[in-house]
Amino acid sequence: MTTPIINHHIDHPSAWRSSDFESRDDYAVDLEPRHIAALDAALGEVRRAGLGVDDITRASFPLDGIQDFIDRVSHELMSGRGFIVIRGWPLDRYSLEDIGTMYYGFGAHFGRAASQSVIGDRLGYVMDHSQNDPFERAYRNKHELALHTDFNELIGMLNIRQAARGGESQYASAIAVHNEILATRPDLLAPLYQGFPYHRRGEETPGQDPVTPYKVPVFSSVDGVLSCRFIETYMPPAAKVLGIDMPDDLVEAISYFQEIAARDDFQLDMLVEPGHMVFSNNFVTLHARSAFEDDSNDAERKRLFLRLWLDVDADAGRPHVPEIAVYDADSITRQEGRTPVYAGDGWS
Repeated sequence: MTTPIINHHIDHPSAWRSSDFESRDDYAVDLEPRHIAALDAALGEVRRAGLGVDDITRASFPLDGIQDFIDRVSHELMSGRGFIVIRGWPLDRYSLEDIGTMYYGFGAHFGRAASQSVIGDRLGYVMDHSQNDPFERAYRNKHELALHTDFNELIGMLNIRQAARGGESQYASAIAVHNEILATRPDLLAPLYQGFPYHRRGEETPGQDPVTPYKVPVFSSVDGVLSCRFIETYMPPAAKVLGIDMPDDLVEAISYFQEIAARDDFQLDMLVEPGHMVFSNNFVTLHARSAFEDDSNDAERKRLFLRLWLDVDADAGRPHVPEIAVYDADSITRQEGRTPVYAGDGWS
């Protein structure tokens, strides 16, 4: 289904450019002692209840004392810029397990954690495993990732350890990119609204097609609200499986989309430091990562981010078309014995 093209400039905080910011303080907030105390108290509740991470809910991780902070972050994600940096996670005071528990519980106040791969990881460990299999999924290898969105409405990335070299993060507003395409090459919006099927990279459920039986739009609109879903690398493998070529106008439009998003005045470059978390809305914000190198294969010394994919309740989330989903409900179903590697004919 192709939705109406928004043919006016979108004047909204989510249509930001990197040139709008003078410093990181413009989009970052710091955890205060009262915030950390509330997280610690909720951690104690989880311990007393004997809950595992996957059992944590908003109710079982109460943060009533800092509801003002929760509301501030939620507003920025859902109605503001679409991203925020939260600094000061107390890594030196807690074990990795406890940090993961607090991070997961904090995320539960914004949405429901979703499975990120066939191993069913709802708290994802972003670390290089490519020495074991060069086809490891992007969040389990060390290669550069171009600007893209992920599958769920919200994504959180908490830095636990830096790489020895590289691993810088980049962000850009998909809404600002839409504005620029409309202003300079409006003819290229139609193919982006049309989209193209996506390859499911071998993580489809048994009996599910390896390629989406519908086109996934890069841009789509519902009730005048614009959303983006953009993972360019999933389209060429789909074309290969289907035995067709991607349309020339779509190839040109994607190239122009990427050119704009990576411009210095659009792309926001940042080194996410240990104890810093970037929370972003996948429907309006693109993210990327430069390649990185670790100096050791010791898992306790390698670059590590904790990742959350969060589904937001329909009445609180951004309205979007069902074709924006690549998997069922944007989650990847756990499959016994599988590992998250790129697979299927289109990847060979």
